[in-house]
Amino acid sequence: MKEKEYRSLILKDLKKQVMDSISISLHELVVEIVRTGFRCSGCGRCCKFSTGDNSVLLTYFDIDNLKKSGNINAIEPTVAEEDMFLADTEGNVHTFGWRLKRKKNGECVFLDEGGCTIYPLRPLLCRTYPFYIAEGKLEISECGGKGRVLPLYHARRLANEVLQRYIIELRDTMMTYRHFNNESVSLVMDFLPKSDFQLIVHDSRGKWKLDDE
Repeated sequence: MKEKEYRSLILKDLKKQVMDSISISLHELVVEIVRTGFRCSGCGRCCKFSTGDNSVLLTYFDIDNLKKSGNINAIEPTVAEEDMFLADTEGNVHTFGWRLKRKKNGECVFLDEGGCTIYPLRPLLCRTYPFYIAEGKLEISECGGKGRVLPLYHARRLANEVLQRYIIELRDTMMTYRHFNNESVSLVMDFLPKSDFQLIVHDSRGKWKLDDE
C-alpha cells in the first residue's frame, strides 16, 4: 500500500472516531465512573517514574494553558527512548508531540513534597486519571484511589473532562497526520549522539525545529 493511501485510511478512521464520539453517552460515562468509584489520595505514585510510566503527553489545550500560566518551559518533545527513530536524508530526526519534563529522578517536574504545584492547571491526562477513553470505550488504569466513593457532581465533572480529552486527542492526532509529510523520512535503528542531528517536532499545528521553541 502506498504511503498516501495508508495516510488516507488513517485519517478516515480518525474522522470516524471523532464523529462517533458525538454518540458517546455522558450519562453512561457518569454511571460507570460512579460504579468504579475513585478518589485521589494524593500519593503521587502516578507522578513518579519509579512506580510506572509517568509520561504526561500534552494536547494543544494543555500547551496553551501552560503557556498562559508561564510554564511553557516545562515541556519537551516526546522523543522515543529506544534506539530507533525517524530520520530524513538531511540528517534531521523527527518526533511527534510534547510531554511534561521530568526531573533527573524521573519525577514530574511539577511534583514536590506538597504534591502537584500546578494542580488547578494540570494537563487533561492528569485531570482524568485513572480514566480514559479508547476506541469509544471507557478504560481504567491501575490506581490506589479506585473503589472510593465519588460524589455525583465530581463524577459528572470527571466524565466531561474524560470525553473532552478523548475528542481533543483524536483531533490532535488527525491534524498531526495532515501536516506530516514523510516522503523523505525513514526508520533508523542505530543511535546517534544528540549533537549529530537536528530534532524536528511534529504536532497538530505544524512542525518545529527544537531551536524554534
